[in-house]
Amino acid sequence: MLGFQQKLRKFFDYLQVKQRLVLCYFSLLAIINAYTIRYCLDFSLNRIVRESKAKSIKTPLIVKPTPRRVNRNTVPTTARQRPKPRQRAGRDQLKLNPQQLKQTQFHAPVITTSNCSDVWTKEVQILVSASFYAGYMLTHIPGGRLAERYGGKWILGASILLSAILTLLTPTIVRHGGPGALMALRLLIGFCEGPTFPAVSALLAQWVPESERGLLCSCVLSGGEIGVIFVHLVNGLALGEEDWAMAFYVVGSGAMLWFVGFVLVCYSKPDASPFIQSSEREYIKSQVSDTLITEPETEATDTNEAPWSNMLLNAPIWALIAANMQHDWNQQEMAQELQQLLHQLQSKGSTLWTELESSLRVTAPHLWSWLASLTSGQLSDYLIANGILNRTQTRSLMSWLVFVSSSMYLVYDKQQSARMWSVLAFGAYYAGIKLLPLDMSPNFAGTLMGISNGLGSLPGLLLPLLQQLESEYEIVGSIRAAFWLICAGYISGDVQSYNQRQRRSNQPIVH
Repeated sequence: MLGFQQKLRKFFDYLQVKQRLVLCYFSLLAIINAYTIRYCLDFSLNRIVRESKAKSIKTPLIVKPTPRRVNRNTVPTTARQRPKPRQRAGRDQLKLNPQQLKQTQFHAPVITTSNCSDVWTKEVQILVSASFYAGYMLTHIPGGRLAERYGGKWILGASILLSAILTLLTPTIVRHGGPGALMALRLLIGFCEGPTFPAVSALLAQWVPESERGLLCSCVLSGGEIGVIFVHLVNGLALGEEDWAMAFYVVGSGAMLWFVGFVLVCYSKPDASPFIQSSEREYIKSQVSDTLITEPETEATDTNEAPWSNMLLNAPIWALIAANMQHDWNQQEMAQELQQLLHQLQSKGSTLWTELESSLRVTAPHLWSWLASLTSGQLSDYLIANGILNRTQTRSLMSWLVFVSSSMYLVYDKQQSARMWSVLAFGAYYAGIKLLPLDMSPNFAGTLMGISNGLGSLPGLLLPLLQQLESEYEIVGSIRAAFWLICAGYISGDVQSYNQRQRRSNQPIVH
């Protein structure tokens, strides 16, 4: 292993690769893998139901024929063979000899089919999709705390690896366990994937300099847009091959390959990396937040306990939670457009490649959103570095851009003309609001991301109900716009007071 690390270090030195860029690259791939695992079932669920219905029709359940009860009226009588009168009450059956048994009438074979529509009802399909988010929300905060205490590398690696293994098992579970087993599996996948974003945030807090935070962090955290495009393409390929299970095998295998590369070259902190040059290590330490604790905790240092009361009473955190909810709501709706396209292609017997124009039209907003996040992230770094705006003002500017773009998106009623506004909203969101946990508390960036992103996933759990309310009551759109307004008015890019770790009670304060 030591020889491999030496060869790899020589390779990095020869190419002059910055290790913070390597870490950001693998973190971006982690977010892409997380989204492909999340949405793979949603894109395939319709075909799973169709396959189950087809199997229920092709494999009927045949019940063995049973003889009908025979009484004296069914057995032909002759002059020589007349039934004896009943000698005892209740004896209405006759004992038949072989000749009479041949004349006995039987029921026709009973053939029944298992009705798949009774199993895969619309309500069951909704529960299957929502079960992921039920588990996903539970492990955000614990995952963030573990990443801060023990390092984000193994928390992130274990999260993606376990999710990948369960994704590979999905086709087998579906075909042998039915919807109940699939719900339990998706709940477990969500439970394993929950720590992804908090662990990535803990890594970025340690590796990314403040002057590069807008560009690099927005590039990584917006990787979900690329993930949605990728899972659409993979499921489109599976549609052409007429085997929905292939999408799960491709997604799961890709995530496992990512895990191998990630654990070999990435580390939780710059000091732990054997591949980083001393000049880059010193540069990162000098450019990260002054309040960030980069050394491991010892008995003489501050405690790593999270200040929960100060966090939960902090107004900018609740503004951040409201913004995350609105973003996830919009992202769920845009992903549904891709799902509907695949359903339409399947119903027409077409493939992704025969309807390439339609596919590009619905995937383009996700690609442009990712590119817009890079542009707005670069703009944010420029405004801060040149003293044009401070960090809070820059994040507020991006938040107001999100508010205006999201409002226009709702005004245009999600028609074709609204796509431009959705692209701007998503791009500014990643370069502004999504970076706030890193700004507000570098030491507890994983915990803040766990709180905001975990509660922000609530629309994924309640999406059918929310969509129904939005279609029935116009005021819901106004409420959504109000949430964006609250976020834009109350967010803060300044380091909060709870970022400073509390000292142990038995340690004196040294001035």
